[in-house]
Amino acid sequence: MWSKRKIIQIGLLLLVAVSIFALKDVDASAKTRKQVFISRYNKVYKKCKKFKYDGSMYDMRQDASKEYKLWDKELNYIYKKIYNSLSYKAKKKLKKLQIAWIKKKEKKAKEAAEDGGGGSLGSLTYMEEQIKLTKKRIKWLINNYA
Repeated sequence: MWSKRKIIQIGLLLLVAVSIFALKDVDASAKTRKQVFISRYNKVYKKCKKFKYDGSMYDMRQDASKEYKLWDKELNYIYKKIYNSLSYKAKKKLKKLQIAWIKKKEKKAKEAAEDGGGGSLGSLTYMEEQIKLTKKRIKWLINNYA
């Protein structure tokens, strides 16, 4: 017959073993989610290669607008997936950071448009800056929350 002490020791060993395997699963699922996000990012990147930004100013602005919509849609997808996986406190923090980032993005895009001389070139520069900053934000979210 096993002593009470031996049973407790075996129980503790089993608890440690289960905890180690559970932690490995958490790491694996986090890596998997990060890999999924990176894969999605790369797919959008490949889709956006079709935009040549040549032709008339109208055509270039249309390309920029379509490209921005793709990146913005991806940003929203990743943000929502991350947001929904967070605790209440972490959600509050991320939402605050995201609102501040949106304001900063708009400000930087407007400044870039003004530096670009305004007019039709300014609107193209505005969209290009939004694309650049949105791609950067997606990478930041993936690296910091996935």
